[in-house]
Amino acid sequence: MNITCPNCGFGRDVDEASLPPKAAMATCPKCKHRFKFREIAIPDPEQTQSQPQSENPEPATPTAPPSAPPQPAEPPKDEDLWKGLEALDQESEEDTSESEDPVEPKLPAWELASSGYPQAFARTFLDVLSNPKRFFSAMPVGHGFIKPLLFFLIIIESVALSQSLWQLLGILPPSMITENLGHNLQAGLALILYPLQVSIFLFFDTAINHFFLRLFKADTKGFEGTFRAEVYSSAPMLLMVVPYIGLPLAMIGVTVYKFLGLRHVHNATNKQVLAVLILPMLLAFVVAIVLTLLFGRV
Repeated sequence: MNITCPNCGFGRDVDEASLPPKAAMATCPKCKHRFKFREIAIPDPEQTQSQPQSENPEPATPTAPPSAPPQPAEPPKDEDLWKGLEALDQESEEDTSESEDPVEPKLPAWELASSGYPQAFARTFLDVLSNPKRFFSAMPVGHGFIKPLLFFLIIIESVALSQSLWQLLGILPPSMITENLGHNLQAGLALILYPLQVSIFLFFDTAINHFFLRLFKADTKGFEGTFRAEVYSSAPMLLMVVPYIGLPLAMIGVTVYKFLGLRHVHNATNKQVLAVLILPMLLAFVVAIVLTLLFGRV
């Protein structure tokens, strides 16, 4: 039997013989929608009471106590299938967060602010880093792309400004694109080209990850949800203002927070998110090998 949530489409194939006999309701472990997945036949109490008796009933022995009158059959209790079967997804213990109480949707302080933007940015930045699970679980959709994108651009411009400063001081070498230009022109182009390049990559990476989320049926909040997860998980990129050691630390941090962002924004399982993150890298690696072999032969 295939049991599918009519609200979000999450479902599993279940052996009907293993179902509890009285189970008729299910609570979806992904969206918490409660629905009836089958009808249970309720015995008629009148048929139970009006069963035919034998023509020559034997007298009861004097020592036997009088039997109690037959009670009408009770209707089946409202058993919850997914609760009874430990939430059909049958994931490991680390994936049982679906049973926790859902977090109320709440916009980040950055998007709620109408003034005091530096304080709102700092608060949002700290909220992401200190409690990513609660931050991303409460992330709503339907509020647009502009403010999340501005949050991302502030981080990227901060990194670009710091990189230009280190290049002017000779601490970092100039980029390949601007190495033959003057210092002032290098700094100006870096403040324009670097954010543009990273923003293009942001949308490209979001599209790829969202494709695989849909492929593994882990998409519950649409492209905007994936975009918001990627934007706010970029907070560790601010570590790149520190020369040399900032880059590897930022890449590790972004990977970890991106995993948490996709996991809790879409309420997906660990296995689904790992597949979403790893498969594109494997495909890119295979494509790189194929292109190397093709160009090598030429």
